[in-house]
Amino acid sequence: MPNFSENNPLLGTWKLISITAIFPDGNINNEAFGVNPIGYITYTPESKMMVIFSKNQRPLLSGNSASPLTAAIHSVPIEERAQAFSTFNSYAGSYTLEGDKVIHHVEIASIPNRIGKNLTRTFKLDGNRITITTPPSKSDNVPKVFELVWERME
Repeated sequence: MPNFSENNPLLGTWKLISITAIFPDGNINNEAFGVNPIGYITYTPESKMMVIFSKNQRPLLSGNSASPLTAAIHSVPIEERAQAFSTFNSYAGSYTLEGDKVIHHVEIASIPNRIGKNLTRTFKLDGNRITITTPPSKSDNVPKVFELVWERME
């Protein structure tokens, strides 16, 4: 297993600062995942990564929602469960570096369709912050690029 500890600018845990959507016409949505989204991304020397983020101030679920591992979660209305799913994202796996690109090799994900996929991101360091940019993708049938700004945790 490769060890990425030497000359790896991504190592460590980073806290999410913002998510911005950039449209082809140059318009920018500074609240692409709501106001003050929360999340973390971690890169380990063993070439493993994990990312988790959500909208801030998500509504609480009604019913018995103590654990998704029990049948009681089904007492929560389907609309509330769908809202909870659509305001949360996570995945984990391994990663490789290629210059200013990081490739996330997804092994587990909140969106099952991502499992087995390689997600290529461009990154740019600026002091204790890193901006990770997605390639253009269609969201709501409009192509956009997403920029996620993270701050290194001390």
